[in-house]
Amino acid sequence: MQPFDPQAADTAFIRSELLAAESFAGWSPSAIESLLPTARLGRYERGEMVKREDVGEPEVLLVLSGHMLASRLYPDDSRVPVFIFNPGYVASIQAPLDNEKHAFYAYEAHDSAVVLHLSARLVLDRLDTTPFLWKAMAKVVVKQHRSIASTLLDFQSGNTRRRLAATISRLARIYGVDDDTRNVRLRLSQDDLAAMLQVSRRSINGEMRVLEAKGLVRSEYNAVTVLDLPALRSLHSDS
Repeated sequence: MQPFDPQAADTAFIRSELLAAESFAGWSPSAIESLLPTARLGRYERGEMVKREDVGEPEVLLVLSGHMLASRLYPDDSRVPVFIFNPGYVASIQAPLDNEKHAFYAYEAHDSAVVLHLSARLVLDRLDTTPFLWKAMAKVVVKQHRSIASTLLDFQSGNTRRRLAATISRLARIYGVDDDTRNVRLRLSQDDLAAMLQVSRRSINGEMRVLEAKGLVRSEYNAVTVLDLPALRSLHSDS
């Protein structure tokens, strides 16, 4: 019996995940194989930063399990949480802030997460030499960007209660809840929500009490349970 080889097991797992990923639909087995030599799995616990191994090489990230929180990173080292990536979503780690002080994103595990790190250069080289592969990748990226844009608009539009209702209901959708009759528990603290909406924790606490009184949500330690998603969406739409 052959001894267990963790590296070979990881490679086999990465191969199967890439072949099944919507964003890599249409990639031939040989194209997938070309990504494997530099591919690596990152296993992260809640709050751990998702970082690239080589500081000089941009990476493409594919979330395999769990969720990844994206925060807008600014030159003064401040950051604002803006989006949660769920399994199947694609992100990228860019170079550090450039001379023009452009902002980029920082990523951290929102719960226990497994993230696949791929060389951005190898992915882009393959896409550029085989243009039809862009179709599947573009489909996923456009869907993500639409969701991110809607989320950012929710953060900024209306009063705090409307923005809070919109944020919670959209995150429920990101977590994959399509059944309006089912409760969903989100790993979100009031501090998380306050940071996302750029308001005080006291404001969030007050608005959460109102939503709880309406029977829409239940606030727990480091979590929010959505009890009535249709009503929560209605509150967002009507406010």
